[in-house]
Amino acid sequence: MIEKDDFLKKAFRRYYYENINKICAPQRLPEREIGYLTFYPEKMIRHVTLKNEGELKALLVHEAPKSVYYSTAYYDDPSAPINSRLWKGADLVFDIDLDHMPFKENHMTFIYICNSCNSFFADLNNKRCSLCGSEKITTANIPTKEGLEYGKDEIIRLIDILTEDFGIGKDKIKIYFSGKRGYHLTVENSLYEDVDQNFRLELSDYLTLNGFKLLNTILNRNVPINDLHQIFPLPHEKGWMGRLSKSFFEDIIGIKLENWDETYLRSLLQKYFSTITYKDLQLSLEKVIDKIKIRIDTNVTTDIHRIFRMPETLHGETGLLKKRITNIDTFHPLVDAIAFSQEPIKVYVDYAPRFELNEQIFGPYKKEEVILPEMAAVFLICMGLAKPLEFP
Repeated sequence: MIEKDDFLKKAFRRYYYENINKICAPQRLPEREIGYLTFYPEKMIRHVTLKNEGELKALLVHEAPKSVYYSTAYYDDPSAPINSRLWKGADLVFDIDLDHMPFKENHMTFIYICNSCNSFFADLNNKRCSLCGSEKITTANIPTKEGLEYGKDEIIRLIDILTEDFGIGKDKIKIYFSGKRGYHLTVENSLYEDVDQNFRLELSDYLTLNGFKLLNTILNRNVPINDLHQIFPLPHEKGWMGRLSKSFFEDIIGIKLENWDETYLRSLLQKYFSTITYKDLQLSLEKVIDKIKIRIDTNVTTDIHRIFRMPETLHGETGLLKKRITNIDTFHPLVDAIAFSQEPIKVYVDYAPRFELNEQIFGPYKKEEVILPEMAAVFLICMGLAKPLEFP
């Protein structure tokens, strides 16, 4: 049996060698810190400075790294210790991941791996291995096409807020599939490049509605519920109030907003409020707020020294690309981010559920030798679900 890391490093090196001209360096590359993860021994190399795109391409071909990162911040000397660098600004960055979204069974498939007896399970009872009783369990998850489409909707809503509420031009925004189970969004060359960590924290709170007392604003106890229709926000209002109102009419009252006439909408509210209590309204609004808030990873947005996965490079945990998205409506992550070929490879699969890549369905497999296209073989090997039996 071939060593996993030997197989993957060879595959990754071949990919970079054959596709190196597709790699474009991030803007202002000499001002960014570069980092990369090696295969064996697995080690993170940090504080690398590259002068130009040629040096970046040479690093990728020579090192064939497991993953590649660049700093979202700009420095006078990216190779210096972080406390002695001059911070010159940073891109605004956002990470939307299925892990941060409400759980839905058709969005991700979970696999549980016992690190003690190397058993694989689709279900885990009592957080223990059903064979040996160990609690040393690793979880792997495979995003589904439906889950990744759901993540695209979240990115679209985030773009709308950034442009409508913060005046960020769409030409400043770049969006990417992360290469695993979510999306990245970066804002470059904007007025927000110089904002500090406190502003980024406030921005994160605004997007996630953390600490925003929308309920207190709407649920004015000094106004009887039968009169609340007179001050309730309407869908045409700016910002979160308008978004909350739109979702309330569509999801709670149950109408399509084809008629924006204020008198008509307020009459609907008056009729609805006459049938419910303040408690009913509070529960409905909480449901709406939970739906409309943006589920970003706030740690990513607030960290002004964050290193981010580099576009058009391979994700070491899937073998998929972090892929630039030019048209999110027509982008299909499990097709457009495929990096490897259809060449057949023999692997031993410990366990794999049914999964989809490049509009092809694979699995389920359990403790068996199978011949898979290289793209699927690399995917399962990266995730630790299969072992290579031959090189491509």
